[in-house]
Amino acid sequence: MPLELTPLDALPPAVEKVAGAKAPAALKLMAARGLAPLGPADLLTAIYQLAQGDDATVKAAASKSATELPEKIFQGALGEPLDARVLDFFARRLWQKPKLLEILLLNKATDDETVRHLATLCAESELELIAKNEERLLRAPGIIAALYLNPKTRMSTAQRALELAVRNHVRVEGIPAFDEAVRAIEQSGALSAEEQAAVDAAFQRAAEVAVDAMAGLLTAASPEEEAAMQAAEALLAEQQASGEVPPESAEEIDEKKEKLEKLTPAAKIRMAQLGNAFTRAVLIRDTNRQVSMACIRSPGVTDAEAMRYAINRGLDDDVIRFIANKRQWVRLYGVKVALCNNPKCPLPVSMRFLPHLRPPDLKALSRSKGIPSALSSAAKQLLSSRGV
Repeated sequence: MPLELTPLDALPPAVEKVAGAKAPAALKLMAARGLAPLGPADLLTAIYQLAQGDDATVKAAASKSATELPEKIFQGALGEPLDARVLDFFARRLWQKPKLLEILLLNKATDDETVRHLATLCAESELELIAKNEERLLRAPGIIAALYLNPKTRMSTAQRALELAVRNHVRVEGIPAFDEAVRAIEQSGALSAEEQAAVDAAFQRAAEVAVDAMAGLLTAASPEEEAAMQAAEALLAEQQASGEVPPESAEEIDEKKEKLEKLTPAAKIRMAQLGNAFTRAVLIRDTNRQVSMACIRSPGVTDAEAMRYAINRGLDDDVIRFIANKRQWVRLYGVKVALCNNPKCPLPVSMRFLPHLRPPDLKALSRSKGIPSALSSAAKQLLSSRGV
């Protein structure tokens, strides 16, 4: 959970004079603007304290100063053992400034939650710095999850962080397909420096096709528009992955698929959790069960995708079983129908869905030759009992 940014109970004497409860309003405003005669560490503490106050003018001035002070002041203060709340306050405002970010990341007083948050935002060089602090990673496994789920993190770095957790018997809860990722790493064995560089390069190339082009549109869409767009995206991804595309675009699709298929199993598992609908549509067909399971466990899988996967008889049995046991998806009528028509769905589950189906779907099941005979017979009996 994020740090709760509350006012400091105790202030250094110099800060108390300009930012304490009894300080004159004019002096508080001057300090909020970064003009008080204080050392760098005290000035940042004062700005933080004033940003938590009730005076709107002082708060606005402090918030502005928190990003606009001369960099030398920040450099002189952010390495000091300031209160963790102060460091977090400035970290969330200065994370795009590499020099200052490095100072914050190296400061032992920086809270683990602050580092975890930064690991979701940072660029490659800062992520490498975060990954080197093994003591912090083991103390706060959420940082490992943030590294793993940030596509800017090198594949070799993400893998090394996971290996660290495994060696120390630490489970990283924030990675949806943690078990699959761990097994793939264990099976891959140690990689040479040359092999790691090749894995990193392949992952970076594959990441180019994992960007969700619809993300910006979905943020502004209504729920109905979002559902329609997701359904269209799922259909397009399915068509592309299965080769149902116009001839003029087939070559481009093949290039994208090739980038994904060249990844190692461990890299495919990570990409399955980071990628878009097309990425999942390709990798869920992978012959490696760990890869396909990582796809269906991805937090990005939409209801529309789940519905299309549920009807696909070519997917691994465990993928279908996972869908059949996911409450969020089986509450959808389309998923129930799809699972009943998929012979890989566990029979007890299909039987449980039958009473919820409409007569036309029950009739289709009663005539189907591609499902267990017990299920088609049950559909006939249910129709008869309803007098249909």
